[in-house]
Amino acid sequence: KVWGVSGSSTSAHFSMTGHQRGVNCVEYAPSGDKPYLISGSDDRTVKIWDYQTHNCIQTLVGHSNNVSAALFHPTLPIILTGSEDNTVRIWHAATYRLEAPLNYFLERVWSLAVLKGSNAAAIGYDEGTVVIKLGSEEPVVSMHS
Repeated sequence: KVWGVSGSSTSAHFSMTGHQRGVNCVEYAPSGDKPYLISGSDDRTVKIWDYQTHNCIQTLVGHSNNVSAALFHPTLPIILTGSEDNTVRIWHAATYRLEAPLNYFLERVWSLAVLKGSNAAAIGYDEGTVVIKLGSEEPVVSMHS
């Protein structure tokens, strides 16, 4: 459901239905011609939504456990998703094709972050944090127990 934050209305503006289980994360696309949302769910899928039509335009399938983080990179044509299956997956933002799965063996993925103008991505795990340079599989920094 999409709610407004101004006024005294207590009803949702509209709903986007499609996930079969609970939604764990939602992010806006940072740029582009159309406003898109991305969501990750306990149904192990990631959905790309057209915010104007409220329709799901693509479902990304590949994680084997709950999806806990998902985002569009602000400058590179990629989507990053993280899951309780211990992996981060990199998808092409135009074709929605899986480009690479990553596993640094630090247990479940809980968060992802990127910096606009950079090809660095931070991954938060149960057992620590890894910063990677996209385009390279080797961590730039790893902080784990």
